[in-house]
Amino acid sequence: MARPKPDPRYITREAFISIREKIEWPYGDWMQDWPLEISDKIDLASCLGLYPRLIDEDEKFLLMQGMLFALDEANENDLKLYSQKITEVLKSDFDIHKSTIYYWTLYGTESEDGFTITPLMQRIWDSQP
Repeated sequence: MARPKPDPRYITREAFISIREKIEWPYGDWMQDWPLEISDKIDLASCLGLYPRLIDEDEKFLLMQGMLFALDEANENDLKLYSQKITEVLKSDFDIHKSTIYYWTLYGTESEDGFTITPLMQRIWDSQP
């Protein structure tokens, strides 16, 4: 049986403030799709180093959102370099990130143009019991 579509999860203000203080991601009030707009400034190695030190699930959720936007925009070398580690984190903390993973799978949409990371997210989603 297929896994049902997860309930959406949203970034909290507290997590937003905390993560921005920890890694100084840029922000402007005019930014509508904030993680996407800063994806070229997100250092995946630093994020992967910070992630296991986070205790708060909302912070992990936000950090992973940024990491996935950055991974989707990454060059081929960085995509290969970071995909496996990010996959491990997503599988380990699947319950925290299931709505984000589902978003990137494009399941439930009629989109024919996938993201670069759509096949990876589909494999992660499909691998869960």
